[in-house]
Amino acid sequence: MVLLDDTAFVSPATALYAISATIFNLDLKYMFEMDTLINKSYGGQLQFLTNLAVAFSYITVTIGLMGRILNSQTLIQTKNRFLLIAAPVEVLVSLLYGAIYIYDVRLLIPEAVDVFLPLHVDFGLHGAPAILLLIDFLCFSSNWTLNPLMTLILYANLGLGYWVWVHKTYAMNGYFPYPLLEIVSVQQRLLIFTIAILLMFSAFLTLRKIHYAIHGP
Repeated sequence: MVLLDDTAFVSPATALYAISATIFNLDLKYMFEMDTLINKSYGGQLQFLTNLAVAFSYITVTIGLMGRILNSQTLIQTKNRFLLIAAPVEVLVSLLYGAIYIYDVRLLIPEAVDVFLPLHVDFGLHGAPAILLLIDFLCFSSNWTLNPLMTLILYANLGLGYWVWVHKTYAMNGYFPYPLLEIVSVQQRLLIFTIAILLMFSAFLTLRKIHYAIHGP
């Protein structure tokens, strides 16, 4: 059961996906076209968890939009599965970015990023995705049914994948995409990644409970 009708071609869900896809597309386009040193380095903008998350969210809402346009339950169900990753990751990005930004923004921006983001792009990358995907999940999507242990394993593998990726970019570029990762020890870096995985898992559990409270089983 969902809060609002999401089956019609012209529906709130269709509008949400169209708006989300437009925002994510424009933000990613801005990032990839920036005249900055980071875009000339190995991995470019995809070194950042933020941009990887927005790219995945873009794919997720695009699948959802096509599902509405084509009235395809297969695509809609695929979008819901992708949302299991996209929504908790975007919540994680918003929480970590907000907390670290308030503490010391220099921990987030490497020297290779010599252009600061306009406020609307900054919010479009670090705030809007979480908000839009939470609206989708709580209003237009079925609840997640994946076993919690399997979900935790999934998130742990995502964390491991990003660990391998950022260390690969470090080996090629000589710096991490986030200065925070540069100033800590390997053990502290591992702790940061572990906390991030647990935050994602906590978001999964919390959102699932909220969905159940709104819609029931």
